[in-house]
Amino acid sequence: MRYIISLCLFLVIAVSFYVFETSEKLISTETTSTGLPQGHAINEVDTTASQDYASRQSVTNPPHPQHKFIKTAAPKAAAGDRSVAESEKRRVNEQRKFVSGMAASMMIASSFAPQPPPLDRENYSARNENRFLSVALSPLSTFGLEVDSASYSNVRRQINQGGVPLPSSVRLEEMVNYFDYNFPQPSDGHPISVMSDYAVAPWNPKHRLAMIGVKASDVTASSDKGARITFLLDTSGSMNSSDKLPLLIRSFQTLLANLKPQDQVAIVTYAGSAGLVLPPTPVTESERIHQALASLSAGGSTAGGAGIQLAYDVARKQYDKNVTNLVILATDGDFNVGVSGDGELKSMIKKQRESGVFLSVIGMGSGNYQDAKMQVLAEAGNGVAHYLDSDIEAQRLFESELTRTLHIAAKDVKVQIEFNPAAVAQYRLLGYESRVMNAEDFRDDKKDSGEIGAGHSVVALYEIIPAGTSETPDIERRYQTSVPAGSKAMELAYVKLRYKQPDGDKGIEFDHLMTTKAKAIEAASADLQWASAVAELSLLLSESEHVGSSSLQSVLHRAKAVTFKQADAKRAEFIQLIERLTPMVLAQE
Repeated sequence: MRYIISLCLFLVIAVSFYVFETSEKLISTETTSTGLPQGHAINEVDTTASQDYASRQSVTNPPHPQHKFIKTAAPKAAAGDRSVAESEKRRVNEQRKFVSGMAASMMIASSFAPQPPPLDRENYSARNENRFLSVALSPLSTFGLEVDSASYSNVRRQINQGGVPLPSSVRLEEMVNYFDYNFPQPSDGHPISVMSDYAVAPWNPKHRLAMIGVKASDVTASSDKGARITFLLDTSGSMNSSDKLPLLIRSFQTLLANLKPQDQVAIVTYAGSAGLVLPPTPVTESERIHQALASLSAGGSTAGGAGIQLAYDVARKQYDKNVTNLVILATDGDFNVGVSGDGELKSMIKKQRESGVFLSVIGMGSGNYQDAKMQVLAEAGNGVAHYLDSDIEAQRLFESELTRTLHIAAKDVKVQIEFNPAAVAQYRLLGYESRVMNAEDFRDDKKDSGEIGAGHSVVALYEIIPAGTSETPDIERRYQTSVPAGSKAMELAYVKLRYKQPDGDKGIEFDHLMTTKAKAIEAASADLQWASAVAELSLLLSESEHVGSSSLQSVLHRAKAVTFKQADAKRAEFIQLIERLTPMVLAQE
């Protein structure tokens, strides 16, 4: 105990000295200009939009202590203004006292508070972050859209358990796409619509941030006709935990309460072997279904492959071509008996999906969560990956957002963007690393891609290095492509989307022109501001090499500004997570 107290005192003194030094540096630092690049009119910041935004009501935030995730802006004091300088000194002294007090209380509390559970058995795929590509060499960017949200819920779980999320658990596109966006509804006969926006990149003012937003129709051909659902539940010994099987049973009880009378369900379980607990049963026989759920218990090894095979067999028996046919696999992913390798499972599911049955995956648990396997299963099964960390998340998936969880608006959705070399020197797709495709795959209908559920909104972000800047790559070509002229010269990019109907095999294509002039991020649409805040947090947590000047303070400031105008429960929770994460990061420092 004497050692712990001595260590705490040492840390308090160290933190206080660090804050004193950085505060003095902050006072002596002059504000630097953003150095906004010129070179093409579409990249020049629209000052009219910025001035218009400045006239709106703003939200102020208290200063945060400085560390690698939190950066305080340099003070703006007029030369010779003694009162401002004295006020700034008082602010710094108060900040110094605040940080010292907070650090002391936090260090003492951490000696007695329970530590977050170990994550050493959790498995995540290594992600090679998308790099900047030259438009001169690679003018086309092609990838498949997806609406998975597993990463955000998993990151939330790790923060709520008192830890800083593992960098490999952060997938930027899943973080951003957890939230709802106010994109326009489809109105031209397609089940999806597309829009775009363009602004200064918050973490690098010399760069730009382009957003492509896709919105799916709230109603699909099958959403009013019902669903045939086969639950595939992991009941092995690794699921014997309060945050696994008991949570799973409660979650499916929530789902059953919100299904339609014409829906039908079946339950398959697997442990040492797979078994049919409930044959296809109408939802109206609720007592029989609840008894089947109540009979479940955890124990034994995990024969995941056998369970998947049996679930597809049952799904085919209750198959109805006029409704949604879905297998929902709920597991921690810890397969250890029979077919369990990623390659074997992927091949099995690819063969099964040809029957018209989709496979969605719900991951859960901590300590041994096999995220990498969950991603393989969801991508191979033409379904969506979720992570279930609480009863509140169960209510979101199976109550308020049930339609988008069960019903697909469009499948194999692909995006191809051709950047204008007169406006863009280099570009980088943020996230979607596992969904990047070759350019020729865009019109190849045999190439699988992601699905979008009814009512879903999907975001794709590009970080842009404008043409005409010092960062333009020095590439000499003998056969030059012509630079667009006339009306095409004011285009940033040409966007093409291709999709299939849920029951179709032929791709359908439409396009969109990106012509929006760049603006300050504060003057951008609320959707782009929010998406950029979540993306910036993802860059920080994943320890991206492109993090730039990102900080938790910047994330929090932008998120609060948007929530002030467009509040909802998920966005309010996001702000609470940032506020909870901040002292954890400080403690690690």
